[in-house]
Amino acid sequence: MKGKLSATVEEPLLAFLDSLPGKSRSDKLERVLGRFKRWVDDQRLREQLAGYREEENERREQEAWERTFDEAMWNE
Repeated sequence: MKGKLSATVEEPLLAFLDSLPGKSRSDKLERVLGRFKRWVDDQRLREQLAGYREEENERREQEAWERTFDEAMWNE
C-alpha cells in the first residue's frame, strides 16, 4: 500500500532528484528513500554485530584470565 506525500525541498535537492533516472519524481524519491532505508538497516545490523563481537571478545578474554588464574593456583 502506498501513501501520498507532499514535500517542499530546496532547489539543489530537487535538481538532484530530477537528474536521477526514472519515470516520475515519485518513483525517483521512492527509490532514493528505499536505498537510504536499506543503508540505515545495514548500519543498525553492523552495530548489533559489533556489539556481539565485543561481547564474544570479552568472554574469550575472561576465559583466558580464568585459565591463567587456575594454572597459577595449581602450580604453586
